[in-house]
Amino acid sequence: MAVHKTALVADGAQIAPDVEIGPYAIIGPNVKIGERSKIGAHAVIDGITTIGEDCKIFVGASIGLEPQDLTYKDEPTGVKIGNRVTIREYATIHRATAVGGFTTIEDDCFLMNYTHVAHDCYVEKGVIMANGATLAGHVHVGPSTVMAGQAVFHQFVRIGRLSMISGFSGSRQDVPPFSMVAGNPPYIHGVNIIGMRRAKVSADARTAIKSAYKVLYRSGLNFSQAIAQLEEEGGVLPEVQEIIHFYQTTKRGVLGLYSDGKTGESENGHENG
Repeated sequence: MAVHKTALVADGAQIAPDVEIGPYAIIGPNVKIGERSKIGAHAVIDGITTIGEDCKIFVGASIGLEPQDLTYKDEPTGVKIGNRVTIREYATIHRATAVGGFTTIEDDCFLMNYTHVAHDCYVEKGVIMANGATLAGHVHVGPSTVMAGQAVFHQFVRIGRLSMISGFSGSRQDVPPFSMVAGNPPYIHGVNIIGMRRAKVSADARTAIKSAYKVLYRSGLNFSQAIAQLEEEGGVLPEVQEIIHFYQTTKRGVLGLYSDGKTGESENGHENG
């Protein structure tokens, strides 16, 4: 274990033997850090926090400190971070609020500098948060979602998998799977064709997803009527069933109509008129 002489590692911390800890880093007594992970200078890691293998924590990152929640009363809570996660300069990840709770970031996520993940969030695999992107408490982010800089999300929002969020956007409502969000106030801009291709979503599924969103947003039906129509069509692919389930289980409502009259993204990634 390569620990800089100025770093402070509390008794009780469980650090793999090949972890690197930089100058002036502070590691709390209930922290576990997995093999080959690197902790940068001035990083602070506290709470009941577990960091997996091959993670990179950069300068000044703050992980596992008390949540910014007035109801929090020093309960024993923590953070769980998976493997191969990169957390860049001055990012902040706060521990959960309720006893035994965890803020969770799964494998292969990339949080750029000044990002913020608040208490009780759940960030699934492969999520990218660009500079300054912010999640309020209890936000659930689906796999392989990409957020551009300064995107902001209200507490308890759900973001479906393979979504793409433009910079300076965000939402107070749920963001459906496979969608692209733009604007402030935000709106559904189209379907994330490029992201789906990279994730190897089949051509048939991409076509079905685009057709489903035309029913949801361009048919003139409300969401309940549109969902009923999609279910009546039969032979629903798993990806479309995922969309249906997302709308049926929303508690905050799902982000609304296109703002500019466009019909979304064509198969080659260009907008249809």
